[in-house]
Amino acid sequence: MEQHALDGRDYGGLCYISHSDCLEDAVSVREQVLERFKNVKQIPIFDVGTTIGCHTGTGTVALFFVGDEHREDS
Repeated sequence: MEQHALDGRDYGGLCYISHSDCLEDAVSVREQVLERFKNVKQIPIFDVGTTIGCHTGTGTVALFFVGDEHREDS
């Protein structure tokens, strides 16, 4: 996130976290993001759904934010 968030460390846009049966890890990631990105005010945490969870397994933490680049793979 530090490398690709829109506006770098000044990022203050939307941010979400999803996790797969590892709430403590998700809370830790949220604390780290809030510490480093002072303009981010809140980060909701959601459970990963069953479809994604069956592919990733337990222990997955996903961080979502608006990035500075968009690549289209061909």
